[in-house]
Amino acid sequence: MPLRAPRPRWTLSVLTIPKREPYLAQLLESLADAKLPRGTVVDVVYNWDTRERPHEVERRLRRTRRGLTVNVHFNTQRPTIVGGRAQQLNHCKTPLIAFIDDDLTVHGDLLGVLEEQMRTRPVGILGVQSLAEDTDRRFKPRRSTPSIEMHGLRFMPVQGMLVAGYRRLFLDIGGFNPRREFWGEWTEFNLRMWRSGFPSAYVMNGAYLRHWEKAPESPTRNMAGREDHVLWGLMCTALEYEAVDARAETEPFWELLEQRYLAYAFGADASVRDILRSALRLVPKLSAEYPAIAAFRDLVRQHPFAFMPFHRFTREEVTRVLEHAESRIAEYRDDVWDSRRTRAVRWMRKSLARA
Repeated sequence: MPLRAPRPRWTLSVLTIPKREPYLAQLLESLADAKLPRGTVVDVVYNWDTRERPHEVERRLRRTRRGLTVNVHFNTQRPTIVGGRAQQLNHCKTPLIAFIDDDLTVHGDLLGVLEEQMRTRPVGILGVQSLAEDTDRRFKPRRSTPSIEMHGLRFMPVQGMLVAGYRRLFLDIGGFNPRREFWGEWTEFNLRMWRSGFPSAYVMNGAYLRHWEKAPESPTRNMAGREDHVLWGLMCTALEYEAVDARAETEPFWELLEQRYLAYAFGADASVRDILRSALRLVPKLSAEYPAIAAFRDLVRQHPFAFMPFHRFTREEVTRVLEHAESRIAEYRDDVWDSRRTRAVRWMRKSLARA
């Protein structure tokens, strides 16, 4: 009887557009050199109508570096960032997924490092640090972002670049928020993961990324209309998570809005006039979306933890979330590292639950 081939565990999913294809090729070359586990799938989602024949694009990317299993998909109907993210998650068939930006290269045993931590720590999201270009200057996680060092991990929101975790858990917490069209999808996703009782953290050793900052057409760095996209994300965050009123729990949200995000969106010399114009442009959209915002707010009120946007976690809070996650993580781990022993444990767990 032939031996049953082990099922693939990982999908590396990349969202891209045509002008960034040379950087995507760099990423694929680095993945081929990384000696990925056998069966690892690389999914590429073109977030654009390229006007090319899809099979020609796929053949071109597969020729970039042979030895990788590369699938190419096209998101032409709703090519927002969050529309592309949703398609990435929907295409994934493996129990583990890592969303990875197209302007990166991978260095070190990336998936081995991630798997080691996922086997031992009940984390919902993992990332690894990134360095700027070919320097030793860290790009992310930012040194200014509050974090807690515990168990060899840096607990904090994982700020994009590479976001890894359990496919089923990502779906169970609700997938991607459709109102984060071009900005803030990972910020909100991290918050929802923490509130659902699973922490996010960075692995700071063993593997890293290089971020090639000159890649063209970054949607958040140089896209026309960035002001409205950022302000829309902030408005939705305040309404969905009840952060409008001034109180101690919402102070970090309003501080970051005033100190960083308004300047990021409108420039350092932003005027009240510019901000008000942007808000007025968004009023019709807000009116149309408000029923969905209210329904989402009702859902997040049911979360076991009530952290506010940009919450500054304490060591005690991280410990409490880890304890909660430890009681829930088994079903997601078992889906990855299945064996006769884990099946027996799962059967016993279900039997005791029914008793």
